[in-house]
Amino acid sequence: MRLSLGGTLAAVAASLAMGAAAAPAYGQSDDDPPADGDDPATARPAQGPTREGIEGGAFDDYRTVEDHQKRVAAEYGIGVRVRTVYVPKFVLELFVEEASGSVVQPGFGLELARRKGNFEMVLGFEYENLSPRDGFWLGKNNEPDDQPLYFNFDNFSWVAADLAFLWNAPFNDKLSFRGGFGLGVGVVLGDILQTDSTCTAGSDNLQEDCMVDPNAVKKDEPADLPPVLPVVDLLAGFQWKAASRLTVNLDTGFRSAPFIGLSSVIFF
Repeated sequence: MRLSLGGTLAAVAASLAMGAAAAPAYGQSDDDPPADGDDPATARPAQGPTREGIEGGAFDDYRTVEDHQKRVAAEYGIGVRVRTVYVPKFVLELFVEEASGSVVQPGFGLELARRKGNFEMVLGFEYENLSPRDGFWLGKNNEPDDQPLYFNFDNFSWVAADLAFLWNAPFNDKLSFRGGFGLGVGVVLGDILQTDSTCTAGSDNLQEDCMVDPNAVKKDEPADLPPVLPVVDLLAGFQWKAASRLTVNLDTGFRSAPFIGLSSVIFF
């Protein structure tokens, strides 16, 4: 049988076309749209961008993780404080028979702070004037004929450093209650100068009925003061977060003497 070349080529082309139609489309991309007649419900869902979980659990969102790390990471700050020291006369007279008056003096200082979450450590350096007004003082357990001494407080003060441990209890994002304790040491400055005095017999008011003895044996004699004193710090107050890195604190407490004051710290 004789076959023409044209007929042979036509038969081969027809066979190839039928084979291509019957073979599966292995090269089809996952991103290609489904062919006509395919069920859309069985198409593969689109894949979103893969995120790596830094801490696992709910912290797969990078922004959430960053915020979380900021909350738990330690921050360091520097600040200033101003305070008023107040020791009532009746408190002083727990230790002496009569004092010349109360102590109401300013104090100011510097703070170095470290905070992590709701806990802070504050290293404070503070100068405080501790002088009451000059006047006549009478010690306890004196004999009836003992005379008071005139005290001249010559810049009697101290520079003290203490480390305080403070905890915050937030009311909301801006305001919290805080409290804590600390310990430190203070270097005593200035002098207390003592002079003999003489008083009117039967006097009940030393400050009005006594005077410096013109024949005083003891005149402007420095009192025996310790060079350093311990600092015991008890504090309670409120903290306002004026900004994410700026706090303002209103505190009261006992820092070897009762005080009330304001402080502000900026964190870096």
